[in-house]
Amino acid sequence: MRDPIKNFSDKAENYDKYRMGYSKDILDYLAEYNFNNDSIIADIGSGTGKLSKIFLDNGNIVYAVEPDDNMRNMADLSLKVFENFVSINGSAENTTLQSGTIDFVAVGQAFHWFDVPKALDEFKRILKKDAVLVLIWYNRKTDTPFLREYDRILQNNPAYKGSIHKDKFSDGTIEKIYSKDYKKIVFDKKHELTFAELMGGFLSSSYSPKEGSDLYNESYKLLEKIFNEHKTKDKVIFNYETEMYIGRL
Repeated sequence: MRDPIKNFSDKAENYDKYRMGYSKDILDYLAEYNFNNDSIIADIGSGTGKLSKIFLDNGNIVYAVEPDDNMRNMADLSLKVFENFVSINGSAENTTLQSGTIDFVAVGQAFHWFDVPKALDEFKRILKKDAVLVLIWYNRKTDTPFLREYDRILQNNPAYKGSIHKDKFSDGTIEKIYSKDYKKIVFDKKHELTFAELMGGFLSSSYSPKEGSDLYNESYKLLEKIFNEHKTKDKVIFNYETEMYIGRL
């Protein structure tokens, strides 16, 4: 079984350079939950700090909790300019944060790797009364010929078939997390990629093959082939669905 903490240790650089950031528009959805510049945020499983950054840009104090050294060090390097950034060596199940001190717990893609019951107990401990949990991640679409071919390449990778993705929550897990006032928000996003960006994003995934391996070489050739077949002005379009949940525990 793969160690979720170490899945991205050797991928931190590609993750930081090629993974999409989060749109600051998500802050607008938090307004009805009393979000403001003074709100204290805990970004759990913060990785290289892509979600933390939108809150830091807004002036919020952000406790970025990340267990992997390489990912956390990458965030420390890129976000050290923010005085309101606090880097924490901790996990979703053991954040090390003080009880009742957080206004909003925010979690991006990393939520898929958590031990959910233990993480929720920890969130309830660190959140203030009536505070809010925000979950947000991207789901890759397969609604174009290019994306369908890309998906077929992934399906040929045994590690991908065993990876954790959105289907983990098809059993009603999300509905059980929140009280009745939670909201689900879905909106589309497009991302134009050069081949270098396409390959970098592919290599940032937990299931990507080791560089130099047979599977890597095969994947590279296939990705290069479908990129050349579908590119426009040396770019292809990746369609994503942003899935966001907001509510009180």
